Amino acid sequence: MNDLAVYLAAEARRLGLESDAPEHAPPEAVQTFAQLVLHELAALGLIQGNEELGCWAAPRPGGH
Repeated sequence: MNDLAVYLAAEARRLGLESDAPEHAPPEAVQTFAQLVLHELAALGLIQGNEELGCWAAPRPGGH
């Protein structure tokens, strides 16, 4: 398992999104998690992301 998967699982638990019925999850928690996932995908260079200063606008180096 990779570090990103472990991190996302921890965030899902923190937001209370680990139940068997995600359709009953609070919309704010789902939105927060979706934003987190999109941010991480952009940081990896897998999707186009925000290119503001301080943002991971380029793929992160491997091995970290």
